[in-house]
Order: sequence, then structure tokens, then C-alpha cells
Amino acid sequence: MDNTNIRPTWLTALLPLLAVYQYGNRSIARAELFRMALSADAAARTLDALDRIANMRDRDGHAIEMHRDELRAIARSALADLERVPARAPLPAEPAVEREHDDV
Repeated sequence: MDNTNIRPTWLTALLPLLAVYQYGNRSIARAELFRMALSADAAARTLDALDRIANMRDRDGHAIEMHRDELRAIARSALADLERVPARAPLPAEPAVEREHDDV
């Protein structure tokens, strides 16, 4: 299984992310919540596009027979929004730890 392309859902990720935010590294939790918000927004736009395709009507309220190219363009635009969302949140940079060196 390719773990880099797994996209957790809000339902499975929210409670663990809140725990990480409260007890662990807040920047990791913030980054993942931001990525998931982008994903939710892209999914909403995709839903709107698919609804437009499924329910297209002419001025008289009749279903429109569209050309295949037009339908594909709407679907491709919606899919492009989803593809822009990263599969996982970028990990924040770790601060450099300064080490004390004994001069010999």
C-alpha cells in the first residue's frame, strides 16, 4: 500500500489531530487541518460541478443534451481542483538544535 497517497477523512482524523494539537506538535496538527480544509473546499467545488453536469437544463427547464467535450471540460476542471490538494500536509521544519562542543 502506498501510504503517501492516503487522504484521511475528517471523521477519522479530527480527534487524533486535536490530541496532537493539545499534547504534541501544534504546527503538524495545524498543517494537516489546513490541508484537510483545502480538500473539503475542493470536494465542495467538485460536487457543485458534478451537480451542474447532472442537472443541466435549457431555458424551458428541459434536460440539455450536451456535447461530450463540454462535459469533459467541466469534469476536468473539478478534478484539477482536487489534484491541487496535497496528499498529506507538509511537515514543518525542525528547529536546529545547538550542541555544546567541548574545546579540547
